[in-house]
Amino acid sequence: MPRKTELTWQAGTGGRQGRWRKKYRGRVCYFAFGRSKSDLEGYKQAVIAWQQKKDEIDVEEAQRPRTHQDQYEQVIERWTHILQWSVENDDQEHADVARRKIEQLKARLSRDVLPPLGFSDGIESLYECPPELLERFLQKAGFSSEAPPDPRLATTVTPSANALKSMDGSRSRLLGEVWADREESQRRKARNSKDTVEALVDSFLTTKRERVKAGSLSAGRYDPLRVHLHHLRDWLGPNLPVASISGKVIKDYHGELLKCVADEKLSSSYAHDRMNALKGFVRWLWRTEAIEALPRILDTRNEDLRVTKKMSNPAVFTIPEVKKLLKSSTQRTKLYLLLMLNTGMGQKDLSDLRPSEVDWKSGTITRKRSKTAKHDSVPVVTYILWKETLRLLRKERAEGASSVLVNDDGGPLKVEALGSTGKLRKIDNVASAFARLRRKVGIQKPLKLFRKTSATLLKSSKQFSGIETLFLGHSPRSMGDRHYAQAPQSLLDAALVWLGKQYGLK
Repeated sequence: MPRKTELTWQAGTGGRQGRWRKKYRGRVCYFAFGRSKSDLEGYKQAVIAWQQKKDEIDVEEAQRPRTHQDQYEQVIERWTHILQWSVENDDQEHADVARRKIEQLKARLSRDVLPPLGFSDGIESLYECPPELLERFLQKAGFSSEAPPDPRLATTVTPSANALKSMDGSRSRLLGEVWADREESQRRKARNSKDTVEALVDSFLTTKRERVKAGSLSAGRYDPLRVHLHHLRDWLGPNLPVASISGKVIKDYHGELLKCVADEKLSSSYAHDRMNALKGFVRWLWRTEAIEALPRILDTRNEDLRVTKKMSNPAVFTIPEVKKLLKSSTQRTKLYLLLMLNTGMGQKDLSDLRPSEVDWKSGTITRKRSKTAKHDSVPVVTYILWKETLRLLRKERAEGASSVLVNDDGGPLKVEALGSTGKLRKIDNVASAFARLRRKVGIQKPLKLFRKTSATLLKSSKQFSGIETLFLGHSPRSMGDRHYAQAPQSLLDAALVWLGKQYGLK
């Protein structure tokens, strides 16, 4: 059983069988799996049932109305119409106002208790004077909204409120009618058009989810794409017709990303990926004939939409840091780190390591990288293991399992899968173990640098420079790389022996 269980075992009484228990969002859930607290298979089944129940509760809670929720949703919808009209008509000022209002309202809508809406939340704030300012103006002019009307001003004919409103020639009334017409035009478009941004983003992501199910796209690569396109959908407005995505709109989005980078709200790498998501989506719209023509700004030779990634020297662990981490780690965590240093593995490689890939007699691992295993150009690499790596691997191996290394529950070390809601569900036991070690020793560098540390040492050596491509399991790109892809095993063996000596290992 794992050291810390997600569920609580409740022993049975009066001949009744025991069960697992979980309290979540005010509800108590029971799962009748397993004979006792130490029944691992029963616990695994209960955890699976709990994950399904948790998703159901989350959906139900999201659908449960709260006080003021309807008003919030109505106001957000109205601001969305303003946003879409502004995007279509190149009104950047009001588009920015609408985006800011929608962001603020959605942030408050995520709270458990919703505060009442104020005047500044509604679109009337675009053209009407705030009530408190009007009250102060009336008081300064000698009027009061609470004072009784002067009977001397009474007339024999009292016009109706609607009549008075129609006679009002103020700028605020006229602007109110203008914006009402713009809202209505967007409502009509939403009713009459199926080719909206929201509908086609959903369609595009559906095709990507099918690729995830087929195994041709990882859940870890799908999820950032989903996040980027949902941001694009909200930035444009969900009911905007995709035909309105012009070169000017794309250029404005690019400008927004650059501003976020300049304001340090986004990293340049994140903005670069977000821009690529937009390009891929618009090109898909064109290929599927959802739009008639591809905007010329997306020409592959055009540099106007470039988001330059920040270049920096790759950070690595120093040899003293590596030795300190190895000395302070548990045997299990030490094995993870040694395999990364010895064979260039990442967390997914550790999780996917199969018994057939390990030669226990000769002390070697022969495999392709998990990330590129389906690529023909990627080499199959044989790594000799250092004495300590092999010793710990033998000690920690899982007998009878499909993978050499499994977690305490008997499951894979790393899981990336899409839940029932389409969001990424991620478990990474290797990263969690390293996070505990990192807090213990006070070293803040990320886990992914272990691969780079060994590769950088090889590249910096005169004798083995160039063989780091083979060590990392990359496909050959240059003439030198192609030479080392066919390098004799003895050269890689010598490089690994030399590498182990740098870390003080045999």
